[in-house]
Amino acid sequence: MKPVIGIPAYSVYGAPPGEARRYIISRSYVEAVRAAGGTVIALPASTDPEALRPAYTALAGLLLQGGGDVEAHRYGQADSGKLALVDPERDEAEMLLARWAVEDDLPVLAICRGVQVLNVALGGTLVQDIPSEVEGALVHSPGSAAPRGRPQHPVSVKAGSRLAGALGQGRPLGQLEVNSFHHQAVAEPAPSLEVVARAPDGVIEALERPDRSFVVGVQWHPEEMAASDPAQAALFAAFVAACARRRG
Repeated sequence: MKPVIGIPAYSVYGAPPGEARRYIISRSYVEAVRAAGGTVIALPASTDPEALRPAYTALAGLLLQGGGDVEAHRYGQADSGKLALVDPERDEAEMLLARWAVEDDLPVLAICRGVQVLNVALGGTLVQDIPSEVEGALVHSPGSAAPRGRPQHPVSVKAGSRLAGALGQGRPLGQLEVNSFHHQAVAEPAPSLEVVARAPDGVIEALERPDRSFVVGVQWHPEEMAASDPAQAALFAAFVAACARRRG
């Protein structure tokens, strides 16, 4: 049986106006997980742990998807006025799931907003807005019109890291080119997380938890590149393989 991977769904308003609010997950994550041999269930957000726990216990892995900004107070800061698409219910649910997963050594792949959620959940902080806070920053958010799978900048991945091992199954790493759609980033990593990739401007691009079987977070969107880049496909393959081992 394929390993079941949970993706927390976020709440949006439907179209046309007047339709009921709905929970969604982006199709590209589902396709990347399926291509790697896993299957997906959606986890609608809730601030009630008892509403989340039954579905969580059925999981072989957790994937935290991208999206809006994390509330600044959750990492001890005031809102700078640069935050967008903040969703307190989503923050609460995803941080709870992330803490459970890390505590239980459930495999985690955290993508874009997901790596930020993982970091804050474990005690780290964020850069609220790269353009206004990071001097000499690259363009990390080229706009919604940019092709989702197009590389935007290189990242340097730490040799010997779990991330390097996963990506390297697809091809020799060298300088990895990644896409980029974020205006926030990890500032201070959580004490238990290790920085394993950076952009040329110093912005943190990936974290992992060395004492867990597979807890990896990346700032780019590998799901949008997996169909064309063997290294990104290999990252999903490594995650799903870890989930399969967890399932036993």
